[in-house]
Amino acid sequence: MKQSIYKTINENINSSGQLPPDFELSREPVAPNEIRFMVGAKDGVGVFHMGPNEPKKVVKSILKHLKAGQYDKISALAKEHGVLQIIDPLLNAIETDKKINFSILCEYAKSLAFENADEEMVKLGIALLGLFDWNDSPEMQEKIITLALYEEFTLYALVVACSWEKGNDAIFKIAQSVTGWGKIHAVERLKPETKEIQEWILRNGCENEVMNSYLGLKCALKGNLIEVLRSETLDDDLYDSTGIIMDAMLDEGPVDGISVYEHAEEALRLYLQHSQNQATTITHLWNILNISSAIEDNDFSFKDELQKLCDEISSRTSWRNLIFEIVSNHDDNQFFFATNVAHRLGIDVNEQLFNAITKNPTKHCGCIVSLMKNEIYVPKIVELYQKVLPLDEMASGMNDYLFPPTLNQEYQCLDFILQQELGKYPLLGDKLVLTALRSPVTRNRNFACRVLEAWSNALEKHISDYSVTLYEALEDVAAQEVNADTKKMMMKLLK
Repeated sequence: MKQSIYKTINENINSSGQLPPDFELSREPVAPNEIRFMVGAKDGVGVFHMGPNEPKKVVKSILKHLKAGQYDKISALAKEHGVLQIIDPLLNAIETDKKINFSILCEYAKSLAFENADEEMVKLGIALLGLFDWNDSPEMQEKIITLALYEEFTLYALVVACSWEKGNDAIFKIAQSVTGWGKIHAVERLKPETKEIQEWILRNGCENEVMNSYLGLKCALKGNLIEVLRSETLDDDLYDSTGIIMDAMLDEGPVDGISVYEHAEEALRLYLQHSQNQATTITHLWNILNISSAIEDNDFSFKDELQKLCDEISSRTSWRNLIFEIVSNHDDNQFFFATNVAHRLGIDVNEQLFNAITKNPTKHCGCIVSLMKNEIYVPKIVELYQKVLPLDEMASGMNDYLFPPTLNQEYQCLDFILQQELGKYPLLGDKLVLTALRSPVTRNRNFACRVLEAWSNALEKHISDYSVTLYEALEDVAAQEVNADTKKMMMKLLK
């Protein structure tokens, strides 16, 4: 019998009261062409980006099995449909059903939450515990908080904690102990009831491992960002955190942000005024450039004034030296930001980027995309990666992988090289194309086909006329191809 999830979590809590960053419960392997979600992501995406779904028939069945004590059937239904999709209507149905034995239900909920080894059933157990009053049971509250430390369960524990007399304190404790989807759910529900909580929201509430933009507006409102920005001075940490919130609000991809913030224009102006003296790092410059782009895309009343402030900061000559210093230090954690702002400011760092990928070809493979746009570096990049990539190992044969189980960075390198630019250079990198054709990653094979199509068009020749080796490889792979769309591409090339 598998050890309960609750016990596994308890055994792994570190001295800081958190789970280790790399902790993950063993999960069922996904099919090669399925996406593996990060912990908490599937329900997180469901909450923010999918409408409510109330499967009435499923709820009715679960209610029937619950009364009959047929718990194995409940487990099957919950796992098949997912607890998130059924939990709200199920709880409503239970609360209004007078035939439910709540004493038995309570014991069942406890067994699911604390004695079960299946994630969906633990979620169901936590949710069912929310039907009961635990205000006089600090022990039960602590056990629920313990489950909340694993971000697959944080959402469910938070909903339960909201009903406790001191629930906000529990939510605050949870918010400080999680970093991904759990933190997003916690900050969403956290009330700034005390100065300590408000301060934490402002300084630490926004940054998370999913997307800061999910929490930008929430933190601006709950942390009273505008009042802080109206201060004459900000300490360095507070300036950094306000920058994170401002930048998060600019990205309105996942949720509302700057466009619905009442104090948007004033906040931008005040932040830029503080930045005149406090913007000293590459991430500060990144924020300023993001604000500059947002100003161009919005109809602000004081647009010219705001843009002028951005330009004054971003045009400082000192930024150039800092950018070169960072991109020359290949292991600097600011490398991405320095590369990005260099491109946006028109600063040529290609030589430094090539040196970076030469030193660590897989770590800095993201540089390939920009370097391949410069014809001087194309043959150098192709030569480098044909030498350093384990091409024979990567050409391991047919499969329908979305993400490879091994050599993930190496396959990513192959992706970056094959995208768009290589098609302009017929027969350059033919070893890489050959490897991609025999790759188990479907995306690699698709990119290889596009390169071959571009080469054929450029040379105005059929593949068989300019490379017998590539033609025979394509013919062989096409006969085995398992992805229908990719097979169509291959057959078209072979005609």
